[in-house]
Amino acid sequence: MHSAIRRQFVVAAIVLSSAVAFCVDAPDLQINAVSGLIEVVDASWSGSNYNVRYTQVLTNGDSKESTLLSSHSANDNDPRITSAPDGETVVVWWRDLKTDLVIYRRRTLPTGAWGSEITVGRATESGSRPRVVFSDGDYCIAYQIQNSRSRSIGVQIIDDDPEPFRAIVATTTYTGDLDIQVDAEMNHLWVTWIDSASNVGYSEFDSQSRLWALPTFEPFGADSVQAARARIRAHVLDLADLH
Repeated sequence: MHSAIRRQFVVAAIVLSSAVAFCVDAPDLQINAVSGLIEVVDASWSGSNYNVRYTQVLTNGDSKESTLLSSHSANDNDPRITSAPDGETVVVWWRDLKTDLVIYRRRTLPTGAWGSEITVGRATESGSRPRVVFSDGDYCIAYQIQNSRSRSIGVQIIDDDPEPFRAIVATTTYTGDLDIQVDAEMNHLWVTWIDSASNVGYSEFDSQSRLWALPTFEPFGADSVQAARARIRAHVLDLADLH
């Protein structure tokens, strides 16, 4: 089955199979390369608020198992999922509080057990709209930091350090959707965001120094954000044929 058709079919099957719960954010999904199962996360209505739901789905679209990953009285929004080569899964989302929180949980494949909630960033910062990717042995979470005058792009590498370092790669006064994305390919890790009405910003991670490069900007006024991101990918990966 074509991947796009299968994606639509699976999402529809999950949403339509629930007579009680429904979701406000578009589900995110992946195929776990080790288990072979489709893993889907969504923000599911629990009767008074939204909680994060994780569902395993067979490739024919039948739901195998569903678990609520959160039970807080505040809304948990926009969950995203990724996995490691060993089949471990990480789900990240944000909690709608006075000071919003970015939260993640891990699931080990051999036991199927979920770890406890872990917050990302600093407790004094309002974080939201996270994206996650696995790169070079670690997970990387990129997210939006909101303050009264501007927004910043925060990035945190999730490793074994007891105090993971949170970096701010850029700050922008753009008021539209930043649409933060984080990508990993061919041993490169980079984050992109919409920085203005005409530019996509990006920054690449240097694995040797463990630092993020100063932001660079790619214009999209003549075409689209998608085209600008394609050019950024080509530049980061040094793909001359895509320039």
